[in-house]
Amino acid sequence: MTERLSMFATQPPSFNEPTLDRHFVQQIGESFGSGGAVTPALVTLAATVVIFCILAFFLGRLWLRWRQNREDAEPPVGMLTDPPSIREVLENALLRRSKVELSFHQKDERRRSIACALAEIGRNSLTLELPAGISPGPSWVGREVDGFFQIGQGSAAGKRKIFYHFSTQVSAVPKAGKHTALLALAIPERIVLSQKRAFLRMAPPSSAIPVFEILPQDDATLRQCLAWLLPPPPPEEGQEPPPPATLPSLGRFSVKDISGGGGRVETRLLDKEGQQRLGLAAGTGCYVALELRADPPQRYVLGATVRRVFRESAGVLDLGLEFTSRLKGLSPDTGLPVWRPLKGQGDESIENWVVRKYLEIYRDKGVEPTA
Repeated sequence: MTERLSMFATQPPSFNEPTLDRHFVQQIGESFGSGGAVTPALVTLAATVVIFCILAFFLGRLWLRWRQNREDAEPPVGMLTDPPSIREVLENALLRRSKVELSFHQKDERRRSIACALAEIGRNSLTLELPAGISPGPSWVGREVDGFFQIGQGSAAGKRKIFYHFSTQVSAVPKAGKHTALLALAIPERIVLSQKRAFLRMAPPSSAIPVFEILPQDDATLRQCLAWLLPPPPPEEGQEPPPPATLPSLGRFSVKDISGGGGRVETRLLDKEGQQRLGLAAGTGCYVALELRADPPQRYVLGATVRRVFRESAGVLDLGLEFTSRLKGLSPDTGLPVWRPLKGQGDESIENWVVRKYLEIYRDKGVEPTA
């Protein structure tokens, strides 16, 4: 190498080549020569270092890819993806006669929810019984739907309720039975522990809600609700206070679950007159008079909309209600009722009561909440 540098330094520069300092080049050549030639051991060491770095790079890439694949393969907590577990949950729901609430993938899916009964679980599909008045057609096949159901019966104080959600497609519209229409869904690829509502919902003990009445939306009922909601005027001197205001009752209502945004209610109407006055059907508006056990008791008059109706048996309805507004009282200026729209956000004070009662019940029973 020293000889080459010396030859390069002694050659005259061409017209187009840059001029180099020959003395500088000679010094570089001498330094190489004084350092000795490159030994085979040095070459082997350099090659070993290079090969080690290349192997470390590729092994690191393989490890990162393996870790990413492992994370992708493990489902999040609360999600079931293996077919045996999914089938076990669905068969458990069928055994406990759980209802499945379907909603289509549309902007107004909340208004298109359908309460169905789980009828059969086949090899590749599950069959649902649709409520009366709904007749599915061929256009339903292939549509995406969300399903919500729960497993667990009885009051929240005694038994746990677990809420599930899944998404799947309508696979077929089987031939209707004698009294009900049927719908077949593909077995979902995954089932998730979740709720439909954006609010925490609780299945309360009956003692927690002393008053729950569903009433028609008319002026006479509104006057009765105001008298029940507002404190009575002070009696005149020498007169006894008036008796407490009462509410009309058109049936027996059992709250299955409640949240700040709505509730599910089992309804037993007393007579045909009550059925006609309420006219309970999907989309119908009504008043809900509600008292929650607290210190002091909390009373509410709410505007509500019936979102779904499921007929369990003769005279027994399962209603899904959404709270849409809350009656605040009378305007001091006009004397007219003042309503506060909830705008899909629910009522905060009801939601706070639900959370407190929920934690109280489960802590007293020593049961860890599941939904």
